[in-house]
Amino acid sequence: MRIAIDARVLDRAITGTGRYLLNVLKELPNQDKKNEYFIFAGNELAVDKKYFRMIYFKQSKIPMKLYSPIWLNVILPKLLKKYKIDLLVAPNILVPIVNLNGVRCISIVHDVIPKVYKEYYPFFYKLYLSIFLPLSLNKSDRIVTVSELSKNDIAKYYDIPKNKIRVVYNTASDIFKQRDKSNEIQIRLNEENYFPKKYLLYVGVIEKRKNIFGLIKILDLLKEKGSELELVIVGKPGYDYKNLHPELDKRKKSIKHFKYLEDETLAYVYNNAFAFIFPSFYEGFGIPPLEAMQSGIPVLTSNTSSLVEVVGDGGLLHDPQDYMGFVNDILKLENDSGFYTEMQLKALKQAGKFNIKETAQKLLGVFDEL
Repeated sequence: MRIAIDARVLDRAITGTGRYLLNVLKELPNQDKKNEYFIFAGNELAVDKKYFRMIYFKQSKIPMKLYSPIWLNVILPKLLKKYKIDLLVAPNILVPIVNLNGVRCISIVHDVIPKVYKEYYPFFYKLYLSIFLPLSLNKSDRIVTVSELSKNDIAKYYDIPKNKIRVVYNTASDIFKQRDKSNEIQIRLNEENYFPKKYLLYVGVIEKRKNIFGLIKILDLLKEKGSELELVIVGKPGYDYKNLHPELDKRKKSIKHFKYLEDETLAYVYNNAFAFIFPSFYEGFGIPPLEAMQSGIPVLTSNTSSLVEVVGDGGLLHDPQDYMGFVNDILKLENDSGFYTEMQLKALKQAGKFNIKETAQKLLGVFDEL
């Protein structure tokens, strides 16, 4: 088959969806020797150019939010016809809703949180999805999602038959792993005071859904209990950031915020964290907790949504608003080295259940169905 991948998600700052796609693109050359792949992107991508045929399109001066439906339903169909594509893979939810003359479509839907919890998203984004997502889901020949929870949400909220939906778990990049802390990069970062000596780490978009106010509350309670732990936050501003920023700004001495870090640096930031904390209200999967578990640090997260599937016994789970529950576990990790080591081992064991080879093979299985 001639398979096209809409890689526009990689033309902007990388989030969970982009990380998913990067991991798959890295592994496909190892797993598939029979299909021919075309990648549609607006910018240069770090992929195997001998394996993937890169098709670059001219970026529009029109804002992406306005231009995207035009590109998807006018320009993309022309590209599919020009390159005689058999199968289109859309990693960022939407497929064209126009007639594609026999081209089969797979939509990869990581979550439908804007439908489940509308208060976490801006009005126009919800409006956009309310128009195009139902049409796209019905147009898709298969829907791939990343957790059983998301599969059930898609079926429930959009009346999609479950036999049309396939679950293929996310994975984290192998760059996130336990590392030798004597490495020269590690030493340089320490010398530059790049991050605190002892800190909790949060990685993810800074937005209301991620329970950033709760994260701040947990840190405040830790300080009241005499803990010297500080907080490192890595993530770009998201919805409702304007209300979150003043609270972060008040705590500059104990909270260090990086809007973006290169993966190589981020891998060391994970390794040096005392623990990872992620009290999100709702996730379709949750790649950062998996990255943390692969890095071999204790993980504290919510007992909600897909986080139960992903983290399971590999972390300490609480209701996202059980702030004292989080605090008590963090204090126990600080004061009980045996418990700390136990949670490190549990994290690594759970992380081992998510394998990029298996993810790629399952995804190829969906391609073969069509």
